[in-house]
Amino acid sequence: MATIKQRLDMSQMNHEYFEETRILGIMTSLKNYRFVWMVDNHLSLNFSLYTDAHIEMHKKNRIYRFNLYTSAPTESGLIHYLYHNQCDGEALIPELKHLDFIWLMKGDRIEDDRCALMMENIKKLEQVQLVTEISQEQIKNISNLII
Repeated sequence: MATIKQRLDMSQMNHEYFEETRILGIMTSLKNYRFVWMVDNHLSLNFSLYTDAHIEMHKKNRIYRFNLYTSAPTESGLIHYLYHNQCDGEALIPELKHLDFIWLMKGDRIEDDRCALMMENIKKLEQVQLVTEISQEQIKNISNLII
């Protein structure tokens, strides 16, 4: 019985953590530092490497550390989390291994038109091949995004 309760608790925690969020998947040939620099300069966001917690995955007797960048513009309660989805051939979200970045917007309601504008602006960046919105249901390992 404890296992079922733990699964239910985890499911509830996931649901609460991801309330009022939008998730984007991005494919680009740019290195992570270059992509973040371009986003900062072209979209007026001020991303910084999040060092308060490490996103780690233990697999194949190795530890993979995934970079996370955050930006919290002062004009709203919206926080941007930009996860580098790749580390030495492993993906933070294995079912989305073809994506280089996962962009999570959280903390404020993001209307459809605002999300569409964000996607359009990201697509305009040099060497960005794909920007797509991802529903929570598509991400089997969504708990990997909880910090």
